[in-house]
Parts: sequence; C-alpha cells; structure tokens
Amino acid sequence: MQTTKSNPLFIRFFLSLLGFAFIAWGLTTVALGFLGEKETAVITDIRRERGERNEVKRGRYTYIISYTFTIPGGKNISGSTRQIGNAVFLKADGKSKTAVRYFSFFPSINAPEQDTKPGFGQLILVATGCFLIYIINMRKKKTIQKI
Repeated sequence: MQTTKSNPLFIRFFLSLLGFAFIAWGLTTVALGFLGEKETAVITDIRRERGERNEVKRGRYTYIISYTFTIPGGKNISGSTRQIGNAVFLKADGKSKTAVRYFSFFPSINAPEQDTKPGFGQLILVATGCFLIYIINMRKKKTIQKI
C-alpha cells in the first residue's frame, strides 16, 4: 500500500486563493459603503443559530437575519447576515426595515448598511489575506554551510 503526499504546489495555490478571497471580502464590503446603491429592505426572518455562544459574557447568541429588497427594475433580491445578540429577540413580522447597500450591476452582492462602514473587521480580513499569500509564497533563503 502506497501513501501519497499532497502536492505542495496545490497547497500553495489553495492557500493563495483563500488569501485572495479574504482580501476580496474585506474590500467588497468597504466598496459597497462607498459605491453601492442604498435601498430599504424588509426583514423576513430571524433565526437563532445553535445554542449559547461559548464566551465569557453569558447569554449571547448568533442570529441569522434574512431580508428582501426591491431594485428599481422591480426584481426582488434576498440577502442575509449574521448578528450577535442577547437571548431576547423579536420575531420577524414583515414590517421591520433596515438599510442595505448593493452594487447596481450585480445586486446579489449586498450587505446591511452597518456592515459596509470601514472598520477593524475589514482591516483584519485584508491583513489575513495578505499574510496568507505572503507566508505561503515566501521563498526560502538558501544558506551555504561551511565545513
């Protein structure tokens, strides 16, 4: 029985691709804030994900919030986001609204307006992506050993 090692080139390619994805995610949310169109969305569903978060502060949960908005052409676009909150939350009644930003040329890329403001989270995503790309593609220095 023969075992094969993973191809180092494939691993470098995969981790570089992951780094580019982190950079794109961080920059896209910031670009939505500056270049995106603003629309009002109706919150359609709020679900609590799993159980209580494993944090020092007790009683915090992750919620998935789904929303729908209509673009000027009359097409309905759906989106969702995650939010951390306490144990008390309201059910979606179809009347709650929130502001969203989207690209007019591709409205499927959208986010709630509060997530599109430049912040520490986007900086961490871009820095992580740059670090992954740099560290995986870094050339090792050849050293000459003296005898």
